[in-house]
Amino acid sequence: MIYTSNWIERLNRSFRRVLKMRLSMPDEKSMLVLLGNVTRNQRAYGRRLTHMDKKQILFPQQNNSPKEF
Repeated sequence: MIYTSNWIERLNRSFRRVLKMRLSMPDEKSMLVLLGNVTRNQRAYGRRLTHMDKKQILFPQQNNSPKEF
């Protein structure tokens, strides 16, 4: 038996709901970006997830090495 907390269950439910609405994705990277946006919109322990830089994730700098998703 796996024990989880309510916020993990809520996040998993949000992932399933979003993926059900979008039946096909062009590639794995676009799916991970979509799930990342769902995660950013959720609140963890009543606080916004501010440590994630959306612009850097979506548009990494040309000079930086590409990040694997």
